[in-house]
Amino acid sequence: MQRRDLIRGSLGGLMLAGSGFAARGGEMLPGEAPRELTHDPDQPVLGNPDGDVTIVEYFDYQCPFCRESYPALLDYVASDGKIRLVMKDWPIFGEASVRGVQLGLGAVALGRYPEVSAALMAGKGRRVDALRMDEAVRAAGLDPEAAIASFEREREKWVSLIDRTMAEADFFGLPGTPAYVVGLNLFPRITEIDELREAVAAVRRG
Repeated sequence: MQRRDLIRGSLGGLMLAGSGFAARGGEMLPGEAPRELTHDPDQPVLGNPDGDVTIVEYFDYQCPFCRESYPALLDYVASDGKIRLVMKDWPIFGEASVRGVQLGLGAVALGRYPEVSAALMAGKGRRVDALRMDEAVRAAGLDPEAAIASFEREREKWVSLIDRTMAEADFFGLPGTPAYVVGLNLFPRITEIDELREAVAAVRRG
């Protein structure tokens, strides 16, 4: 609890801006999210790292809805060309979820994060167990044990990052995965690409 309290306290900018966020159900809000949320220096980034708008997704590799929506999200990010995509690991479905986090983040230092993350997100079925996750990583060209060893070498950094993500999810009161933040627009649910596109346009309008 003390660690979580310290992490929560470090999100000062996010907390101060918290009243500005709105759970989407109507017109999209302009304005950018605090950089504490979008530009954590330890967080891997997909899409355009120098993009003008960040889409944040809170996800779990075991979440079937996250996996089902992921290809369309990647297609949108690629077609736009100016979006930073930040996939925040929120392992809420048990031990296999933790294994997924270790494999995904362990691939970062090995230069294989995009491929490994995509492989883990391609799993079929309501839940994907640890064995199938290992098989997916192996099929993507990386030894899963090498990914786990890489995670362990930077364990403190990754555990701290996950703690920050969990504190953010608590702050927003997220009910589960997937959930998205675009600027000051919070989507605590499954979200269509058109809604995300509208939120991105609102941020760009300023």
